[in-house]
This record gives sequence, C-alpha cells and structure tokens, in this order.
Amino acid sequence: MNRTLALVTVAVVAVVALVASPSSAEAKPKLALTMIDGDEKGKVADSVIEALDGDDLTVLSQRVVNKAVDKLGLDTDMTEKEARKLATELEADAIVIGKLDTSGPNKKLQFKLYIHGKKARGFTVTFNNAKSDRFKAKLKDKMVTKIAGESPAPADEDRPKKKKGGDEAEDEDPLATKKDKKDQKKKASKKDEGEDEEADEDSPKKKKKKKKVASEDGEEEDEDAEVSIRSKSPKHSANRVAARLDVGVSFKNRQLTYNSRTNFPEGPKPFKNAPVPGGRFEVELYPLAFANPKSIAAGLGLAAEYDKTLLLTLRTTAEPGVAVKANQQTYSIGGRLRFVLGSTATSPSITIGAGYGKRRFTTDKSGLQMQSSLDVPDTNYTTIDPGLSIRIPLLGALALTFGGRALIITDAGPIQQPTSYGRAKVFGAWAQGGLDIVLGNRFAIRLVGEFQQVGFAFTGTGDLARNRDLDPDTKDVGGASDRSIGGSATLAVLY
Repeated sequence: MNRTLALVTVAVVAVVALVASPSSAEAKPKLALTMIDGDEKGKVADSVIEALDGDDLTVLSQRVVNKAVDKLGLDTDMTEKEARKLATELEADAIVIGKLDTSGPNKKLQFKLYIHGKKARGFTVTFNNAKSDRFKAKLKDKMVTKIAGESPAPADEDRPKKKKGGDEAEDEDPLATKKDKKDQKKKASKKDEGEDEEADEDSPKKKKKKKKVASEDGEEEDEDAEVSIRSKSPKHSANRVAARLDVGVSFKNRQLTYNSRTNFPEGPKPFKNAPVPGGRFEVELYPLAFANPKSIAAGLGLAAEYDKTLLLTLRTTAEPGVAVKANQQTYSIGGRLRFVLGSTATSPSITIGAGYGKRRFTTDKSGLQMQSSLDVPDTNYTTIDPGLSIRIPLLGALALTFGGRALIITDAGPIQQPTSYGRAKVFGAWAQGGLDIVLGNRFAIRLVGEFQQVGFAFTGTGDLARNRDLDPDTKDVGGASDRSIGGSATLAVLY
C-alpha cells in the first residue's frame, strides 16, 4: 500500500513539474536590435527599445547585442547567414537592423528583419518625433505583427491532413449547398496560390502583385513592398507658426514737448491729443516651416505691419472754429529669425529681426488763415528698426509677449526743414508688451500696449529753433521729445 502511494505521489509530482515547466509556457519572442546606422547619439534607438520592450516582446540590451556583434566580427549591414549566427549567439528569435535617414523634411527609419534565421520583409517608419506616443504605438503594433506573422512552420505531425488532390482538409458546413462548397473550394485554392506566391517571392517567375490597402492614416500602403507608417503632419503650434495674420483695432495718442530756454514766453507750447482709434494689420511668414516647423531653417521669415489712426482732428486756440484733419500712421517690412528654446508647444521663443519703414504724423493746415496758428510740426520718420521680441508661454493657451526695437532714423521729414526746426540729431526707440491668447490650433487674440519715443537735439539752423523771438543770434529751442502711447487688440489666424 505504501509502495503504491509512493508511486502515485511521484507521478503527480512529475505531471505538475511538466505542466509548470517554463518550456511549456509560451515565451515572449526575444528581439535583438543592432546599433541604428545614422543614430549617432542613440536617442532614436532608446525610443525604439522603449516602444518594443514590454508584454509582447523582450528586447535585449544594446550593450549585450553590441558585444556579440563585436565578438563575431559582424557589420551592421549583415547577411542572412551572419544574422543567423548572431541570433544563435544571443538566443534571439529576431534580429532587427535599423537605418536612420534625416535628409528630408521628415525622418525615416528603415528596418531590416531576420526572423527565426530567415530574412523577412522589412518596413519603413516616417516620423517627426521619435518620443511621441503615436510613433511608439504604431511601431510596436507593426513589429509584433511582423514577428508573430513569421513564426516557425509547424512540424509535419502537427500539420492538418490533406485530402486527395493536395487540398487541406477543412471543416465543412453540413447545411451548405453544393454551389457554396464549390465557392469555398475556389476561394481556398486562390488563397493557397497567393500564399505560395508570397513564399516564393525570390523566384524569377513570380509575378509581383501589388495590392493597395488603406492605412490607419488614410494613406495607401503597398503590401508587397515596404510598409510605411506615417505619423500625422506636425501641428504648427503658436510658437512655431508658418504663417500668422493679425487684423484688429488700435488706439494711439501723441505728445510733443520742447526743451526751450528759460524765461522765453515765445517758446512753443506742448502738444497732446486724446487717444484716437485706428486699424492694425500684421503678418508673419516663415516659408520653410510649412514642411518642417522644428528645423533651424524654419525660423527664417518675413514680417510686415501697418497701423493707421481714424478720424483724428486737431483744433487751435488761434482759430478755434477750424477743424484740422491729421493723419498718424506707421508701416514696416523686414526679415525675421526665430529661435524656439525647446521642442514643445509651451517652449519660449526669441525672434530677432530688422525692417525698413515709415512713421508719419501730418496735418492738413489748408483751412487755416495762417498756418502758424497751429504750432505742431509735421514728422515723417524713415526708419531702420533692428530689434527682438520674446514669447513666453505661461499656459498652453496663454503667453506673455514683449520686445523692443531701436529706431535708426535716416530722415525726420518736414520738421527738419529750414523753415521749421532745421537739422537735428535724431534717435528713437519702440517697445511693446502684452498677452497672446491661443484659441485652438488656428486662432489667437493678441492684446498689447505700445510705447514710442523720438528725441531731437536741434543744431539751431531752423527758423523755429533760432528765430522765434526775431533774434537769430540766440538759440531758442534746444530739443524736442515726440512720444506716442497706445495699444492694439487683434484677432490672428495661425498656420
């Protein structure tokens, strides 16, 4: 009895050990990724390993793979025989060889596959950001499908028995009609022919068929050629726009003060008008950002702006019944170079540039009996305006913007005429600051305040600077300050 019990116990233990044996469980395929050609820093390889290593695949460490490659004296562009040696050395189910191409607008990662010692059909991934979840998910799905689809052929004893004529046995529907059975046989025959053709793809007699199927991105993929996985085109975030058009309203006033000699009642009186409304138009264009917004060349662009006050009317105490129409407007056009300090939509950016433009304040004094009744000189500044602007996102949809420009004034216009204040040393500056509110992917609102100041140091050659008291031997006005304060609110269209 004891002997029988012992034998039963041994049998049970043997059965349990057999069932629990690791060899009976289905192990995850083991994958070896060699060093990716063109990936000098290894960042793309890190993303590939992170994408593939998990529940479905086991990825060997790069250190172990590189050590085995060096030991066998192999090259990254290895043959099928060499790949088989490497797989044996590493006890790997698949050898993956990658090549990175960054020459085009999008990056391409080409994969060669050797699965279970045989060369399999490779594929290409076209992407922009290897760290993106979309890239990793699609790469994993494709790689798992490839390796699982190339599993070893079943042993002869595991193959289903064939009917006479070479057809494999299939379960038949007892309710199927004869016609249905014939159709099923025809489909099975065609399927077998297609499988034989794919298995014999190296045969010179093979007729290559290309079947187009829709990819997940809506693009067509070629089943017989390399499969291309394309990530979506990158969104042009507000800090990397390829084009931006702002249209809106503005307001502006002007203050003109003078530096006259003391105890001089004939000196010019300060001028100041109330803020008046206007219209604002701005455009930025970065042509190379349409293809790849994250390239260095994508920051090279052009910009233009135009602002004009509406319904600006002046009056003078000398002739109070006469309305004097005035025009205050500015425009500038120039080049820009934008640098984004990071790779996300909330990365700050710095834009430097320079432009050519005009800043004008003129009055129509034709209705006055004496033009000197309005002691406000006209200006028409011709400027070259180098400067920079900074955009700092505070949140995903809110950014702080500010910047400034130097105003190199090559001509100040009528104020420098001999009948006005004459020649002068002129210098100026402009500054802006405010908020950029992003509304989705295509629109934004910009709210900013502006400040401009132009200073004059008169040389004393003009009548109004030297002869206001009818004594040309004394300098009456030494300088002036022309200041404008305003702001704007614009709606932007982004791309």
